[in-house]
Amino acid sequence: MRRTDLLALLACLALVLSGCVSIPRDGGIGRIPVDDSESGVQSRIDPDGPVPGAGPDEIVRGFLAAGAGYSNNFEVARAFLTESFSTEWNPRSVVRVMPTGTGLDELTSEITADSQSVSFDVPIQASLDERRLYREPGDDTVIEMEFALRQVNGEWRISQAPPGLVVSASNFNTLFQAYPVYFYTPDYEHLVPDTRWFIRSPATATEAVGELLRGPADHLDGAVVSAVPEGTQLDPQMVTVSEGVAEVGLSDTAEGLEELAQARIINQIGETVRAIGSITEAEVGVRSGLLDPATSDAAGPGVAVDGPPVAVSDGALARVVGTGVEPVEGSPEMSDADSDPAVSLDGSMYAYLGGDRSELHRVVADSMDDAVILTGDDLAGPSFDRFGWAWTAEADSGRVHAVDRSGELSVFEVPFLADRRIEALHVSRNGTQLAVLSSDGESRTRIEVIGVTRDGQNRPTGTVEAAPLLVGAGLHSISDFSWAGPHTLVMLAAPAPGSPETPYSTPVAGPQNSLGSIDGGIRVTAGDDSRSLRVSTAAGEMYTYSAGNWQKLVDVRAFDPAYPG
Repeated sequence: MRRTDLLALLACLALVLSGCVSIPRDGGIGRIPVDDSESGVQSRIDPDGPVPGAGPDEIVRGFLAAGAGYSNNFEVARAFLTESFSTEWNPRSVVRVMPTGTGLDELTSEITADSQSVSFDVPIQASLDERRLYREPGDDTVIEMEFALRQVNGEWRISQAPPGLVVSASNFNTLFQAYPVYFYTPDYEHLVPDTRWFIRSPATATEAVGELLRGPADHLDGAVVSAVPEGTQLDPQMVTVSEGVAEVGLSDTAEGLEELAQARIINQIGETVRAIGSITEAEVGVRSGLLDPATSDAAGPGVAVDGPPVAVSDGALARVVGTGVEPVEGSPEMSDADSDPAVSLDGSMYAYLGGDRSELHRVVADSMDDAVILTGDDLAGPSFDRFGWAWTAEADSGRVHAVDRSGELSVFEVPFLADRRIEALHVSRNGTQLAVLSSDGESRTRIEVIGVTRDGQNRPTGTVEAAPLLVGAGLHSISDFSWAGPHTLVMLAAPAPGSPETPYSTPVAGPQNSLGSIDGGIRVTAGDDSRSLRVSTAAGEMYTYSAGNWQKLVDVRAFDPAYPG
């Protein structure tokens, strides 16, 4: 029997002995089908334990390497610790990820004369916090890690160590898998993914639902809501999976809810567990019975992007359709000083920058009336949310502007942009997150993502108070970016000084992935996912991404492509 199977069996036996075999099934129907999705092959690293006679440096390096093996609650890693410290050490409190190409063998240690202390300066590319959120520090970060040792029966063992794990980038990708934990937009129309990283293990479903019950990450708290009543916990404290059905029990705070509230809870939890392993259905219940999922309009993740990109071509607005460009009938004439077109998600409005980026124009699709709705200095290209608000910002103001269909203006400060230059911004299509590309006085760039707050009429009122989430910090420079679905960004970036800028994809909380190379790309846009990618050059050449390859559109000359939103 495989060790993972044995762990699952022991967990089930524990539930039987405690009298909590499964969720009661004598209530209303509580099963909701969810898409079958493979989570990838479960990977395990089996490290070596301590070698008899090993010195302090060997013991500490062996301990750090053993942290990549999670079996039996990190049994091998705990073998390097004294008995008393073994019970204190919490490997899941934080996970520190070293930069790509850096391993434990490259780290230089310092050992005190009495051999009772070993320290390392460890470079850090990213970390997982205790909420399983992937965070990038932004600058080159090196932390000092100190380990205290003493001898036990003649063998060196660690008596004190920093909390958590240290893993290489390659081991991180082997051990951990990203999964979205879902919350709702405040109007319950759409589910919003909150990406977390979990060890690939049979406990993933339990951990993911546990994080859902704890609420959204700080940068989203106030921008999204949960259907689950506050304070609700797992009861029993394990999500069991049998024949593709995940059984989720909730505490009595979820008792007695109206039908719509029950349906929303099941939908939220069902979407969260659907990508884990081979789970195809979710049953959610309380002690009195299963919750009832009866509803005909369950919200789903993402906002559909149905239309093709808009661009500037031959002095007019145009749509990039297939491998060609079709002019927008009745488009206003556009000069070389006009740029950055955008189109609303429903196709009812266009927007673009005119007057050498000093004017925000809006064009109503029905009449093709062209009006200036905002003026400012060096405006960022506009972005539409699903409510029809057009977003922009003055480069050096630290403020964001949003204009609705009627011309109402909302202006608010974004604290983390106070001393930075805004290069580009895009609001997520579901309207809950704002992503901003900015630069400092030395032209160093970064993308930050923060939740958006709104009033009861869906008017944007500001951003949540927490610190933003940094994205793509491992890249040297970023020139442009776009949303590619509800929890992924695509960008044009250089990985190192002197390197050309090429396309990358990254989850909002996760490491970036290269998407090949294109010569001279200056604009990138995407729709529902990275498969819809378009990149344009300063000469108006257009490239499309298909099956992992870039293809140039023949006889097409268009500038600044942008999918709806």
